[in-house]
This record gives sequence, structure tokens and C-alpha cells, in this order.
Amino acid sequence: MGLKSPHLLLASSNSHQMLANLRHILDITACDAIQSEINVNVKLLFELGKSHHAFARQLSQQYWRQRISRLYYGAYNVRRAVNLHENGSFRTDVDDHKKTELPSSLDNASTYTIRLRDLREDRNLSDYDHTAIESDLVLTQDEAELIVTNFLGDASRYLISRGVTL
Repeated sequence: MGLKSPHLLLASSNSHQMLANLRHILDITACDAIQSEINVNVKLLFELGKSHHAFARQLSQQYWRQRISRLYYGAYNVRRAVNLHENGSFRTDVDDHKKTELPSSLDNASTYTIRLRDLREDRNLSDYDHTAIESDLVLTQDEAELIVTNFLGDASRYLISRGVTL
């Protein structure tokens, strides 16, 4: 399952390339409308990430599997929002989870790139390994929550500084 057609993000796997290819046949108003729709999707992805993060934070630490999973999805969707805005990339396949790179102009990008990998590993363990115990996690729950909270803050400032209304 994925986005329902018709949807702008289904028109191309890279909205920036699509818009660049359309600029020679569309007027500025049409191009601005496409960019506005891209920005709406950046905002919605960011809000989805915030929602996962908020849900995880309200769970008791005894539910470590669910907390780690939701914290990961909070960071994952915010990463998708940043990348959609920065380079136009948007994917819904499973391989998208392997993409943790962030623009170098985002504060602490290199740290988040590494920590997103750790969060993904912990999410996989939490969601799929029935023999796992909490001490098997790469990050503690508190570390994961702090990383995701900081990432949301840095990503929010980054997107706002680039004209995205969140």
C-alpha cells in the first residue's frame, strides 16, 4: 500500500527533477503551485514524524519495543521530510529505510546519519526479534528519545530557515 493516485509524489521519484523538467513548458504560476504542493508534503511528513515521537514519549518505559519503534518512525519520517525538501527524493519501498544520509548543512547531520542507523537496527530488533531483551538495544530508551527529540528540533529549524512553514 502506498499513496493513493493521483498524488504529486507518485509522478516522479524525485520531485525536484520533475519540476526542473517541467519548467520549460509550465508558467511560473504552475511551477509555484507544484512547489507549494511539495512543501505541503514536507510539512505533512514532518508532522507524521512528530506524531510518532509524541506517541512514543507518552508510553511507559516498560513498553520498550513500542517506544523504540515509534521513536524510530518519528526520526524516519522527519528524515524523509528533510530529504524531500532538500533533494526531492521520496520513496515508499523498504530500501528507503536504509537511507540515513542528511544534508551537511543540517546541524549535527553526521551524528544523526549514524544514529538513524542505530535507531533502525534497534527498531528491527524491537519489532522482529522475539528473543530480544531491552539490553540488546544499541541505544537506551533515554538515548533514543534524546536523539530523536534533538533531531526534530534541528530539522525544524533547518526547514523553517529554508522557507518551509511547519
